[in-house]
Amino acid sequence: MNSRNYYQLSSKILLAVVISIMIACGSDKKKGSDSSKEFDEAQQQLKEKVEKAIYDIPSPSEIPYIIKGTGADFNPNIINDHKKYESYMISAKKAAFNLGVYASDIGYLSSYGKTQGALDYMDVCLKLTDAIGAQDAVDLKVLERFEKNLSNPDSLANIIDDVIANSDSYLQENERNNIAALVIGGTFVEALYISTQIIDTYPKDILPDDMRLQILSPLVQMLAKQKDSLKDLIDLLRSVEDNDEWVLATINSLQELYDNYSKFDPMGRIQAGRGNEVLNDEVLSRLTAQVDSIRTNIVF
Repeated sequence: MNSRNYYQLSSKILLAVVISIMIACGSDKKKGSDSSKEFDEAQQQLKEKVEKAIYDIPSPSEIPYIIKGTGADFNPNIINDHKKYESYMISAKKAAFNLGVYASDIGYLSSYGKTQGALDYMDVCLKLTDAIGAQDAVDLKVLERFEKNLSNPDSLANIIDDVIANSDSYLQENERNNIAALVIGGTFVEALYISTQIIDTYPKDILPDDMRLQILSPLVQMLAKQKDSLKDLIDLLRSVEDNDEWVLATINSLQELYDNYSKFDPMGRIQAGRGNEVLNDEVLSRLTAQVDSIRTNIVF
């Protein structure tokens, strides 16, 4: 299997996971007196933000592709333990966030060819759909095709393309984008966590800082480019109705992370001939710690 095709396929798998949740949320359309012009307008705005986030925020599967270029080995300790899923099923919001986390983990597993692990995590994702009332959206025939074609990237790509192509019609009927927004939030946070952990744990006693930076530079640059996407995510999550204290605390933490991002300028340091400072930058260390804290609050 061509490795780049595998990574591109992984990206489509991740997108399909999120879209399947949006499809399910669309099956419970409001009717009758509860509908109003204001309600419709608010839901339309939220739907547009969800669509924008899905297509504008870089797929987390791109991160493992960059990580592979650094020579970093697969690290099973980075991803969230799939056995913890039961603790998330007591809350729809918690389940939604961690469904997103596990979606990113599927991308990481798939990119390293861990197909059985990816299937285990996909199974957990399906269980979490029960907690958010999206179980009816799962097409078992599609999943069977997916499993049977694991070794055939072209067939898998066609299967996922079918899911994505059919999503637009469902989105037109979607009046419950709140859950989808939380799923996207979990996906994005886990992607940041994987990338910052790789940078932070990359062996420091093998190569000097300048050579280490040369290897990690694509990952650092990718991380730096997430500032605008993070702003889009914060805007999206703030649009969600009935946020509880846990979600509001997560949003506040993401805002603090965004504020720190304004100080993160690795390319500026490199262009100024101070590239040796990048990997030891206090801003990067603070960013790593903030992402770790946000992610811990989500997966705890």
